[in-house]
Amino acid sequence: MTKHLHVLEQAGLVRSAKVGRESHYAFQPDRIGEMRAYLDSVSRQWDAALERLRGFVER
Repeated sequence: MTKHLHVLEQAGLVRSAKVGRESHYAFQPDRIGEMRAYLDSVSRQWDAALERLRGFVER
């Protein structure tokens, strides 16, 4: 679980704070829009690549 939280922290979706021996994590909702735009962009690139592959295979 901690590994996943570290990845989310690096992406800016959560922040952490040390409280004694514990780490407390808090969600950063302001970054969701930015991440959504990035994932939509990657999704469009994959859709285009798969469409080109399908066109090639069907010829």
